[in-house]
Amino acid sequence: MSDELDRIARDAAPEVLAAALDRARGQAVERLAELLTDAIVAQALAGVPVTARAPEPRNRTIDEAQEALYAYGITWSDRPLPDEVAALTDDAPLSRVASGDLALLVSRVHTDELRIDEDDLSESGRLATLARGHDAVVRAAAGSGPVLPLRFGTVVPDEAAARRLLAEHGDSARTHLRRIGNTREWGVKLVRRLEAEPAAVGSRPGDRTGVSGTEYLTRRRRVLERHDAAEAVAEKAADLLQETLRPHVAEALRRGGAPGSSLLLDLAFLVSPDSEADFLAAAGELRERLAPDGLELEVSGPWPPYSFAALDDGHA
Repeated sequence: MSDELDRIARDAAPEVLAAALDRARGQAVERLAELLTDAIVAQALAGVPVTARAPEPRNRTIDEAQEALYAYGITWSDRPLPDEVAALTDDAPLSRVASGDLALLVSRVHTDELRIDEDDLSESGRLATLARGHDAVVRAAAGSGPVLPLRFGTVVPDEAAARRLLAEHGDSARTHLRRIGNTREWGVKLVRRLEAEPAAVGSRPGDRTGVSGTEYLTRRRRVLERHDAAEAVAEKAADLLQETLRPHVAEALRRGGAPGSSLLLDLAFLVSPDSEADFLAAAGELRERLAPDGLELEVSGPWPPYSFAALDDGHA
């Protein structure tokens, strides 16, 4: 029996190693994104390709090295341009293309300046640098009114294409700008500490060594009971989190998390400036309340409304 188990383990080793490497890479990317702190950087490092896009069939790619307009976000056309932040590239000032009551924040760029090495996940790499530059412009623009951040790497060929983008998404943009108003995005994650994760319920070859069948089954039942108890605590904590923070937020959006994993819940909230102090106080009290159960509450922000700015197709 032992020889058979050893054979199975050897056969499974390459697949297990590959899965472990994939998971380690994902954890490294997530950790880097946390260090960089910006939501837009997190999206970029999660594998969002940097491509040049236009709202019509004659799209161009960055490999063609054309001069184009890099697009940061959509605002109301009567909002002033932020003057305390640099554009994505050094040789082009920030400007806007207006169409009626909407404006697209842009700066001129040669598309070859956007070429990046997607395997370079360093904090000082080209990808992180560009993503931080994009985010800096969006943050500065949000200081004078609502802004809808566009996807990192959005490029349109010229001002005519910029106006077509505004026309095609005008209704959706106006709706989102009015809805967002002066709110800011905060992220909240409910995380289970590694040492507090439920014990694995799968049997292992060593579990039976020197143990009678009855004792083994008793141990297995206790493991399952502890696992179920830990999952019940985590589920209650997730419900409590949402119930506690809901009175202080304008909107909430679930971005991820799953029962049984280390990341139990990943939420984004829109919070008005008047409610931020109460929101953070409630989160702080909740963090202390959940700590004895091996659960951590991670709060990040404030950000521009990256999670709430998806534009719908439509025409103005």
